[in-house]
Amino acid sequence: MLFVAAMLAARPGLSQQASLEEKWRALFAQTSPAAAEEHIDAVLAACGDSPAALRKLFACDSAYPQLGGGLHRRATTVVDGETRYDVEYVVRVPGGYSPVRSCALLLAAHGQGGSGASITAMMQRGLGAEVEKYIIVAPTLPGPRRYAGAAYQEQAYLKPLAWARLNLNVDDDRIYVSGHSLGGHCTWHLATMFPHLFAAAVPMAGVPLFEGSPYTSNSYLENLANLPVWAIWGELDQKGPGTLSNVHFCRMAAERLRQLGNSKFEGTELPGVGHAGWWPKPEAYARYLTSHKRLAAPEKLVHFFHRARHGRAYYVEAIRLARDELDFSRRPQPKLRVQPGESLAEAAIRTGKQVYDKSLFKIWADLDKGANAMSIRASGVSAVRVYATEGMFDLSRPVTLRFAGRSWTGGISASARCMLTHYAATRDATAVICNEVDVDSAGKVLVRFGPSGGGETAE
Repeated sequence: MLFVAAMLAARPGLSQQASLEEKWRALFAQTSPAAAEEHIDAVLAACGDSPAALRKLFACDSAYPQLGGGLHRRATTVVDGETRYDVEYVVRVPGGYSPVRSCALLLAAHGQGGSGASITAMMQRGLGAEVEKYIIVAPTLPGPRRYAGAAYQEQAYLKPLAWARLNLNVDDDRIYVSGHSLGGHCTWHLATMFPHLFAAAVPMAGVPLFEGSPYTSNSYLENLANLPVWAIWGELDQKGPGTLSNVHFCRMAAERLRQLGNSKFEGTELPGVGHAGWWPKPEAYARYLTSHKRLAAPEKLVHFFHRARHGRAYYVEAIRLARDELDFSRRPQPKLRVQPGESLAEAAIRTGKQVYDKSLFKIWADLDKGANAMSIRASGVSAVRVYATEGMFDLSRPVTLRFAGRSWTGGISASARCMLTHYAATRDATAVICNEVDVDSAGKVLVRFGPSGGGETAE
């Protein structure tokens, strides 16, 4: 009934059988709602192209399939270059789930030799009775059981997550990622490269592992400035993805995050334990998750990356790079100088990092809500897209955007088409994107959704 009431409030005078509800449900019955332009057009026409009407619909949306509690097994495919991978995943729905109430979600990553089913069972034990407050999405990693930060490995987790957000009433401010061992590597990776998706991350017995590791292990940790991370590892954990053990890599990451002044990071080294056979106490694990909600529009952000697919940083995305991406197949071979107290392996990682870091793409953004302005700096990036998320700017006033030493001030309106297109892709009701603005280093600005639905260009 909440959804019907929202429909009536969104378009006074319509009956319960009126076209808006039918068109809304038809839109989200599509396999890919964001690509269903005819259905989007129909909803916009039915609600009078009104941003205010859409906000009410987003807030009370319950047009989800009815999925019963328990384990549901699903499958999808991901593609990396010319190779296709089949991905199986488990979705655990709590017994009390209802499409009319949003629910937190835990994206769970399994360890070496594990599966989506095995990590789901571990999360059930790890959360105890609190598990009934979470939808659990747990893919089984396809291909070689070695996490290397490859595109298909990312998508093996992100695609099932996207399915869950579209088909279950997920609280987008309470999406968490966690895993153990190989799943801990994955957790570090997803949290670091896609921090805007999550409220918090808990990697266990895993290390920051990316393409180009071990030289890139600490290259992107600046990206975690706005995401709470609780990393847990054993003092005696001698497992490792490369030249050093897990405990060494975890200590290096913790030290780097402390150097960066990251107040959201918590590192716990468990004395006297190794790689396996331990888990945080259920009450502590659940308490950590529930104490954090997503920060959708931080006032300051830093984002470092080597791949264009990692160019999104909350409300800013690199849409044109000023140079080619790094070729990771060409391993650095710099001359090593071992510093006092440093092992040969540590010297190799430090020196290799210096080489790879020269090719980093970098974005810094400062949001000044009082001045209704945003300042963006970048290295290796010649054009960015700003996602004007609701609450970032006062859209009744001119907005100022600064990029590459140039400044633009103008109007940005809330666009119903932009809002619905993004909502149809994510069903994110709390980080509503009202418009998109493209800015390049030459001073060209494009407000992508104008009053008529088309873009507006300004120099």
